[in-house]
Amino acid sequence: MARLIPNPLGDVLGKADVTFDKVDVVLVRVDATLAEVSDTLTSVDGTLGDATAVLTDVRALLADLRDELELLHRVPAIEAQVADIHAMVTKLAKGKPGRAAS
Repeated sequence: MARLIPNPLGDVLGKADVTFDKVDVVLVRVDATLAEVSDTLTSVDGTLGDATAVLTDVRALLADLRDELELLHRVPAIEAQVADIHAMVTKLAKGKPGRAAS
């Protein structure tokens, strides 16, 4: 049998090919993972956009509610004013002849 001459450069290139194959497998997995991350971030972005829209609507509703509550707090004062006006009108109506008092 003939002896082959050792080829250290060939051995290095063979090892490099094996390493590149392993790196290629890892890069394919990394690419797939990054694609999943991209999909997840897109979903999160959409969800955050929806949440922002809902929070904006809630903020507007709370502002409306605040205005309504302020009006409700003014009701006792309005009722007192109406009672005063009613008393004045009743007193004036009783003081004028020919008018019936209510």
